[in-house]
Amino acid sequence: MVEIENLSKGFENEMILKGVGTRIANGSICGLVGSNGAGKSTLLRCISGVYRPQEGEVRIGGESVYDAPGVKEKIFYLADESYFPVGADLKTMAKLYAHYYPAFDMAYFKELCKTFQLNAKKRLQSFSKGMRRQAALILAFSTRPQYLLLDESFDGLDPIVRRLARQLLCREVAERGMTVVISSHSLRELEDLCDQLLFLHQGKLLLDQKPEDARSSLVKVQVAFEREYDRTMFAGFDIVHYEQSGAVAGLILRGEAGQIRAQMEEKHPVLLELLPLSLEEVFICEAEELGYSFTLEEEGEEP
Repeated sequence: MVEIENLSKGFENEMILKGVGTRIANGSICGLVGSNGAGKSTLLRCISGVYRPQEGEVRIGGESVYDAPGVKEKIFYLADESYFPVGADLKTMAKLYAHYYPAFDMAYFKELCKTFQLNAKKRLQSFSKGMRRQAALILAFSTRPQYLLLDESFDGLDPIVRRLARQLLCREVAERGMTVVISSHSLRELEDLCDQLLFLHQGKLLLDQKPEDARSSLVKVQVAFEREYDRTMFAGFDIVHYEQSGAVAGLILRGEAGQIRAQMEEKHPVLLELLPLSLEEVFICEAEELGYSFTLEEEGEEP
């Protein structure tokens, strides 16, 4: 289990993480989302033991990660920007990684090179951005980590390769019990992949739930009435988002779906639908409630 307790980390008198705490179960996939600059990469680097926390700690198997080389051998952190030495090829990198990771599986490395159709003897400098990202994933999987930390690691992959990477990820979790923490701005990607969802904003952990629980706390409603009405019609509801076009209003409400339906039906609508929310909609709603939103200025307005 990954245990994060009261974790704080900052740079140059600016705190990036502020008292973050959670538990991530072994053999699970945890999605990490948040606004730009929320501290996602910093959190991953603290979990991997790259950064020493200023307060609190990260423990894996009961050991503090930063001071435990034996624990770090079981962790692979794949940053959003991979670095490869000038002139290196995949075969050279595999030998280098095998030196630092005792569980490195050379046979599996060769199998993955064939699966991704990459030439292990070709210089990585000649690879496209997407191919370099594939190369980094091959090396990451080949270390056979118990804990895999991915920072926007599917970015730049085409849909076919992205699906392959997801399949490999799920297979490693299912067959070896690997634990994964993956940060991504693509909430649709995390929606059907993760067991746990962490939402960071301005360095604080604001949401720590199963994806289905995060969705169940909000209800999306489409409703219409024959008579004229406006937002005041819904006084008493906990409105997170409201928009109206003609006779039809779209609302996102906080509360229990059955109770919301019953209260809406009391107003005798001519149309009433409760619709499922995507994780992306949940994230946008939670972020906007915290004041994190941007609006296009009307044409002609001064910036």
